[in-house]
Amino acid sequence: MSRLLLDPRNGVAFDVPTPLSSPSSYVIASVPRSGSTLLARLLWETELAGRPKEYLNPMQLRDWEVRFGRGLSAWCHAQLSGAAVGALVGRAWTQARLGRHLERVQARRTVGGWFGLKLHHHHFLRYGRHAGLSRLLAVDRWVRIRREDRLGQAISWARALQSGQWASWQGPGHAPTYSREAIRRRLVAIEVAEAGWDSVLADQAVHGVRYQALVDDPVATVRGVLEWLDVPGATEVVVSPPPTRRQADAETLRWRERWAAGD
Repeated sequence: MSRLLLDPRNGVAFDVPTPLSSPSSYVIASVPRSGSTLLARLLWETELAGRPKEYLNPMQLRDWEVRFGRGLSAWCHAQLSGAAVGALVGRAWTQARLGRHLERVQARRTVGGWFGLKLHHHHFLRYGRHAGLSRLLAVDRWVRIRREDRLGQAISWARALQSGQWASWQGPGHAPTYSREAIRRRLVAIEVAEAGWDSVLADQAVHGVRYQALVDDPVATVRGVLEWLDVPGATEVVVSPPPTRRQADAETLRWRERWAAGD
């Protein structure tokens, strides 16, 4: 079964025992390339606050359907990869089906009484707002991560869209080509998404995380999140080494220089 999964961490080897009582839940509200994957992985590694992932991402829906779908549904989802996943998976899912998905994930990814969900704003619009996130998942705490360097974020997002490489563990994809218009579109998308989260979280108590602070001092950042979640011993937690690496490179610098030059 594991060989059919797009993300190995959706496999049975990463499951944990079913909790004896209903867990508390937190959401990491994010926009792509904001450091949210790094934050989620660091929190996962503590084994104190669930195993947070993007469980409402179409790729995640696809993998969990491969694991637990019945008959034709499981077989059809197993055939999907690449762009077809984002275009087809989850589009017609009802609130009840999304709820069942989160229930089966919660049953296998709750640690320390917490279930964590990383959620990009466009996935919130696609699933959470339509179905009513509060009806799918009782959110007890919100964590919001933002990146101050929006140009760097937009370049990273544009490159990932072209290459298909969203995480360092994924193999190299298509070589991305510089496009000022592609970067401009990502800058607009970031602005829209951040404004969207501003609206969604206007009346919520939120713990804020900054991308640069996470990169510069991941231990302090993770401790801050755990304290927000009232995790015992949060101030003593050590997270090392970071389980992911930054993907910025010399090509990122060249794209920055071309953008600055008006190319």
